[in-house]
Amino acid sequence: MSLAEWAIRRLIIVIVATATVSAIGAGALGFFMGRNSSDDGPKASADPEPVSDVPTEAPPTGTPAVVVPPSSEATAAPAAGDSPIGAPTRVNQFGVPVGYPHTEAGAISACGNYFTAYNTPTNRTTDRIHEFFRSISIPTSADMLANGILEVDRANAAALGVPSIQDPSVNFDARPIGYQVESSSESEVKILVWATISFGVYDSTDPNKQAQSRWGSDRCQLSWDQDDWKLLNADDGPDGPLLRSRSAGEYRNFIMAGGPKE
Repeated sequence: MSLAEWAIRRLIIVIVATATVSAIGAGALGFFMGRNSSDDGPKASADPEPVSDVPTEAPPTGTPAVVVPPSSEATAAPAAGDSPIGAPTRVNQFGVPVGYPHTEAGAISACGNYFTAYNTPTNRTTDRIHEFFRSISIPTSADMLANGILEVDRANAAALGVPSIQDPSVNFDARPIGYQVESSSESEVKILVWATISFGVYDSTDPNKQAQSRWGSDRCQLSWDQDDWKLLNADDGPDGPLLRSRSAGEYRNFIMAGGPKE
């Protein structure tokens, strides 16, 4: 019996058939693939809250802002006037929070928000995606990231038997939960964003296409460019722990803008 398993390699979210598993074994995070753990028990969620009263360049499209406190790994103290929790100062024309302080906390907040933004189906359409990535990425990375998503989404749509992942029958919902700082300097930061994602076709009776949720991580790499944290690269991270496991505590929590600090 052919059942679904997620492909495990960079730049792939494609569902492939295998006879060696009895259920979907791993999930997709971001637009890359990493083997992630599943949870058969009740799911807990912690949705990021939006930043309020933020000046805008254009009306936002619903992308939430994720803000975090500085961690012990921070290498640079916040400059005068910078938010101690890395809050963005505005949203861009695609509704993505931008304008982060030149601090580690600012970079972490940017990764959480960018993860949410590039996992928003409306930002992944062919007529939008290149300009979208140019708004949050360094110039040399934008087209590479956009083309990677388009490749993945076309393959996923074919595997699911739908015209596109924007089809109303497709469930695609990614939620960042926590983070780990892998490396940090004044010019570049690499962060694991731990998240849960649900992907598949609503109400499908085909086990290869059914929408299911999985845990995992994306590796977000940012560079300080043009007075903001810009996306340099994104890749699949290691397995994500279940929320109920002890290892889940190794990931720090995102917090609400203006909320209590850890």
